[in-house]
Amino acid sequence: MSIADWDEKDIEHLDEGLKLVGWSSDDRLTSDDALMLRDVANEAIKMRDNRLLTPDVTDNLALKAFDILEFQIMNIDERALQLSSAYSDSQYLRPLVPLIDQSLFCYFRGYFTAALATLFILLEKYLRGLKGWKAGDKDPTFAELRAAIQNLPDSDSRDNAQRIINIIYARYDAANPPQFFFNRHGLLHGMREAFYMDRLNCVRMYLLLDHLVAAEGFGGGGFISDVFKLRRDTYQECKKSAIERSLLYPK
Repeated sequence: MSIADWDEKDIEHLDEGLKLVGWSSDDRLTSDDALMLRDVANEAIKMRDNRLLTPDVTDNLALKAFDILEFQIMNIDERALQLSSAYSDSQYLRPLVPLIDQSLFCYFRGYFTAALATLFILLEKYLRGLKGWKAGDKDPTFAELRAAIQNLPDSDSRDNAQRIINIIYARYDAANPPQFFFNRHGLLHGMREAFYMDRLNCVRMYLLLDHLVAAEGFGGGGFISDVFKLRRDTYQECKKSAIERSLLYPK
């Protein structure tokens, strides 16, 4: 069974709670995963209603949700299938597939900050393409980039993507940083902390890309092509180096 078999009201309740801690439900979830996430969502709603959903509580619940969601979103077969089918079918993501591959090589090797920076770069290229921007045109404002997503057909996927994009392009106040440090300005200007947040935020970005291609009308499967097999096998070769990690994250 999958979450698709759930009653619509139950899915909406799950989604409401997950959005409070920076996530959203996903059709790829098994029913068992969704049940575990429901506990997180219920706790988030309860804490909000009692005015106890502090930043620290939000962080803790976001991590609990992440531990369940990461496997479904970042499963190597899933990422390889998305890039080899839906992303490659997208008018706007197709030219960015090599950059997405690059970000995934970083992610699977454990270089989460490098992966996240690459994801922010390719998102901006995507939004420029969606807006119809061409070299020589006036650079779009951040508000115009946020609004570019309205060029996609109206759908739940577009609404979920819009919510994430609004956070990414929100004003960054270094004295009062946004939850999860999830903001392109903060990262690219070096105002950040908490290395583990980069890993969570990478997964949010891949989920965003999934929402975008779904809003375009792609996603939800594909076929086992030679390109898929090559991509899957290449991702599987990405190993975390204990020596490199000891330099990157000294105790």
